[in-house]
This record gives sequence, C-alpha cells and structure tokens, in this order.
Amino acid sequence: MDRRRIALVAAGVVLFAGVIAVLRTGGDEGSSAATTTSAPPPTSLAPFAAEGVLVPKAGEPPAPPGALTVSSGPRRLQLRWTGDAPGYEVRWGEGRTKFVTDLATQLDGLENDEEYRVEVLAVDAHGRRSAPAKSAGTPRGTAGDYELEDRFDQPDAPDPTRWRLASRGDCARATPGRGDDGPRLVISNNCAASPATLRSRTPFRLDDGSGRLVVETDAPGPDGELLLDLVPGPVTLVGGDVLPPGAVRLRVATGNGSTSVQVLTPDGAATTEVRPVAALEAGISHWWELELGPGGARVVLDGDVVATSPSAPAWTEATALVSAVGPTGQRAAFSLIAFDAAPASPPPLVPGPGVEVVTAPNAPTSAPTSPPPPGVTGGLLRLAVLHTDESPQAPPFTLAVGGAVVPLRPAVEGAPWRPSVPYPLVADLPAEVLGSPGGELRATLVTGLRVQVSHVDLELAGTATGTPPVTGSVPPAGLELKLARVTGTVLDASGQVVPEGAAVRRGRLVLDLLLTSRPGEPLAGMAGFSLRVDDERVAVVPTAEEGPGIAGKYRFALNTSGLSPGPHMIEVRLFGTSAETRATSAFVPFFLGQ
Repeated sequence: MDRRRIALVAAGVVLFAGVIAVLRTGGDEGSSAATTTSAPPPTSLAPFAAEGVLVPKAGEPPAPPGALTVSSGPRRLQLRWTGDAPGYEVRWGEGRTKFVTDLATQLDGLENDEEYRVEVLAVDAHGRRSAPAKSAGTPRGTAGDYELEDRFDQPDAPDPTRWRLASRGDCARATPGRGDDGPRLVISNNCAASPATLRSRTPFRLDDGSGRLVVETDAPGPDGELLLDLVPGPVTLVGGDVLPPGAVRLRVATGNGSTSVQVLTPDGAATTEVRPVAALEAGISHWWELELGPGGARVVLDGDVVATSPSAPAWTEATALVSAVGPTGQRAAFSLIAFDAAPASPPPLVPGPGVEVVTAPNAPTSAPTSPPPPGVTGGLLRLAVLHTDESPQAPPFTLAVGGAVVPLRPAVEGAPWRPSVPYPLVADLPAEVLGSPGGELRATLVTGLRVQVSHVDLELAGTATGTPPVTGSVPPAGLELKLARVTGTVLDASGQVVPEGAAVRRGRLVLDLLLTSRPGEPLAGMAGFSLRVDDERVAVVPTAEEGPGIAGKYRFALNTSGLSPGPHMIEVRLFGTSAETRATSAFVPFFLGQ
C-alpha cells in the first residue's frame, strides 16, 4: 500500500498555493489525538497558526450551480445540475438539508402529489455559499398491474412472509429505510464481492410462457453488480458466474465509469446489445425489467430496451433472486420488486428454530432430541457449500440431524460442481427431527471433503403459529453521516510525487490533501480541521464561514530543516459541525533523509 496516499474518513477543502509552514517542536495547545475517532467534536473552530505557518484567505465566492433540473418519481425527486465546486448543499421541505460532492442526488421519503421547492448551493473550501439555484418538483406514484408487488414501505420491511435474505457468512442485513432512506428496503453488506441476496418465497410462474421481473433500485452502485436470477429449483443463493441449468440472469455491472448489461445463461453470455448504457449515477434509483417470453428475453432500463437475448426459458416455475454485490460497506436501496407473471402464493410461514450446520466425516452416534413444535409436519433445509475439490461431479451428501440421517440432493439437478462456487443442496426433514433444545437445531453435514457451509435456511411446513423470523435488524432512526475521506500525497520541493519508500530531501516538503466522498454518499457538515506533525499542532483551519464545509483540496509547503532524519507522521484531524458527528483522523507518513 502507498504510504503516502492514505484515504480515510475526513472533511474540508481549501487550496494552499506556495505556502511555507515552518515546523516547530514546542508550544502545542490542546490534547493529543491518540485515536482515529472521538465524540463529541466541537461545533466550531478558531483559526490557529504556529509561527511560520501561513494560512490563505478565501478568494471569490463560488458561482451558483447551473442547469438545475428536477425529475419526479414515486415518493422521490431526482436533482441534477452543473458546476465545479468541491461540494453542494441541497435544501428542501421544512429545513431539510443534504451535503454532497456529486452533481446529482435523490431525495427520498417524500409525499406523493405534494410540491417541494428545492435549492442547490455551491460550497467552497471555507464553507462559503453561492446564491442558490432554485426549482420545484412533485413526487408522483406509479400504478402497476402486478401479480406480486412490494414497495417495502412497511415499518418492519422486508416482510418475512415474502422474502428471505441470504449472504455468505451472514455478511449482510436488510432493514427498512429511515429518514432520507425511506420508505425503501436498505441492504448493507460488510463483505467485499460477496452477494447479498433477497429470495422471493413466492414462486415466479410464467403466464403462457411469458413473465416479467421488475426491480427499482439504486444498485449496483460504484464498482458493483446488480443480479436478477430466475432459477428452476429451490435455491437460496447463486454465487459466481457459474449458473445452474435453466437459469436466466440479468447482470448489471459498473466500473471505471462505465456500465455493462448482459443476459446470462448456463452456456455463457447470450446478449445482443441494443444501445450503449450510460454510466449510472451513484445514489440514483433506476427501473429495471427482465422480460421473458417464447421469443427470448429483453432488458428494459427506465422504459428503454437496452439488451435482448434469444434464450427462452424451458421451465414454467422458478425461484427469483435479487442480489447486490459491491465493495465492503456498500449499501443498496430497493423501492420496488414486482412480478408480472401467473398467479402464485408463498407457502405459509411457520416460525422455526435457528439452524447450525457443521461438517464431519462421520455422523454423530447420538443427538439430543425433543418433540417437534406443535403443528409442524416437516421442513425443507436449503444450504450452499463451498469447496476446492477438482472432481468433475459432486459426491453424494447426507445430513445427520435429530438422531436420524437424511439424504441431501442438488437444489437444481445437474448444478455444476466447481471449486469456489457455492453448490446448492436441499434436504427434506421429517417432523420428528425438528425438535430444537435450546432454541437451535444442530445438524451435521457428513462428508470427508473439506467444505464450508456458506448459508443455511430452514423453512417449516404445517400449521404452527408464532413470531415470524427476523430477516434483518432495525437500524437507528437515521443514517449516520460521516465526514469526508482524506487522501494525502507527499511531494518534493519541485512538486513531484515522492516514490513509495523513498526519503524526502530535507528542506522543503509539499503535502497535497484531497477531501472527497464515495460517489453518491452524502456527508456530514465539517467545522474544520487541524494539522499535527509528530503529535505537535501546527495549524487549525476553520471551514464553516457561512455554513458547514464539505470537501475539497489543500496544499501545504512545509520547511523540514528543523526536523531530525527518520520517520515522521502528519495527522489531519477533521471535526463536524454537529455534536453527533465523530471527529476523524487521517495519517500521512513520510521519511526524512539526511
């Protein structure tokens, strides 16, 4: 990792051109910053400069944003504008605000048929505001004639009678949106490149050979994927690009500022591009449709056909899976999932125990048993296993549970057995093995192979009633906003980047700071930041002259002649304008030569 390019959470912006800061070793005021976060931060900062440190004054006020447009959707507005400011403040409704660095944003949680006046102001490095660009918009609901439709606007979304969440190692959670996130379903994932999959309990059934899966979402997000899978079998998730027989997948992928759309089948890509797809704006919801019929498949984006495929499904019923894949910490919001298909209903929801599946070469000699829950007649256990076996075909598997041994079968006949690809298995469990002392069912996957159980899902059959399973925990009342990210770069006196591991010549050092956000990510307002060298404060820069700062660039020229040869550390510590915002630090190391 480049020791001189550190991207951590932080905020503020200012351009320091040709400023020389003389580093001192004494006279520090304030406490030492020993950790990267603390709370509460101050709501305002006083400027400070150690002897020899020059802090630039603000230049001309920023120009207002141009070409502001407002587009309406169900319970939302989408705003777009032009400009070159480091950040923007968006205002709407009764005192609601948002700080962004993009040239587009989406306002959610609005009321349909109510007009909202909106303003967008450019924000410079010192927190000074431009005159506002003004407009207005009215959210409009869209009526659809669907066999299944879920807008995830209930307080306990996702509805457990309709959906199950699957992820590798329980990396993801699905929760109802709150505040600016609502009313939507928010899926967050803490495992990079691992799908978070929402499985419909209602089967997707073709109507005279035709059907349509509709999804409205801001996924895939930057450097991510949105996957819509229709699989003819009781799968719980599909990993990688190796699809089970008969499956049809819509894959939308983003990266390097571009977007690709494909229809995939087990035989590979079978897509004819109709038109290029523009790069998707981060944080903006889009309407995707995967249409299937006797003549093949079509992909529709916001009402326009963008891809076609000659592949027609050979099945009449499938499991619908909607997956989001992205970097660690990426969030995806879903406003709608709908089926335009033949009538179908989910099986009754019978609350059951949690399940733990371990692996062993032999079945245990005995297992604790207890009577099954009243009214339970059996259960279907779905699981997926990861392996490194190079054999061409999967071996037979059995499951030991409740003192009995039951066979496991492929969830889809002929599913490929490939290393590092989840292999879907299912088992029919009789009622007598479903007793769960302590509230959890323990089972053993009997195999001599080294395999990892990546996901387990048990659905009971019968007439039992009780509390439905929880698919995700309810988040706090609102999204926790963070300060901007800091990227620090060390340059020599001539302005050239110092190679990784190289020493900086004594005399003068240039430090470039870039403060920004992930695309589509709103930020907390910033009061300012301080600079410390080897734990000695040398400057404090307020960035909230007319309101909170957001993001931008800084350049410092430092006189290092008073420092000893060897390693040194620069700390950039940022503070929010709200007491609820955590102060954050970014560290930029450098090595001083003789």
